[in-house]
Amino acid sequence: AYAQITAPDTGPFDGVFVEQIGSGNDATFSQSTNSQNAEVRQDGDDNTVDVTQNGDGDHFAAINQTGSSNIATVGQFGASQNVAILTQTGDANTVLLSQNDTGAFGSGAAITQNGSGNISTLVQDGSENQATLTQNGDNNTQSATQLGDGNTLEWTQTGNGLPDMTVIQSGGATAIISQGN
Repeated sequence: AYAQITAPDTGPFDGVFVEQIGSGNDATFSQSTNSQNAEVRQDGDDNTVDVTQNGDGDHFAAINQTGSSNIATVGQFGASQNVAILTQTGDANTVLLSQNDTGAFGSGAAITQNGSGNISTLVQDGSENQATLTQNGDNNTQSATQLGDGNTLEWTQTGNGLPDMTVIQSGGATAIISQGN
């Protein structure tokens, strides 16, 4: 049983909200229409966020970075709403996320990194794809690609130095992955 990742009700708010505590933090946004929503909270030093939202999909991205030298790059494209909820707690974590959805219902991604030196890469290219990626520990890597429609992925890494398995899903696949050491 998987939950659909949905954007919270932001009321009449469209645009960008940024809260930065610390020094050297950088947040860059590119939005092509009025119905895009991005919220960024950075608490620490030298964190970087880059969000690009294009298309008519009323996209939503929420990024919370606590720690230093974290990087989050989000690209949301297409005519359906894409939702991204990213949480980085620790230092030197990286998230690279690309969502492209032109279907009826949109795609969702929830990515959580607790630790340092983790890398998470996710590409969603299709409709109604859902992914929950979690990294607990240090120096873990995960890469996933969802192609086509209706893919579901739940991937949890708990431990240190866990290798990337490079998951590729196509057309309605479901996977639950748990890695640990």
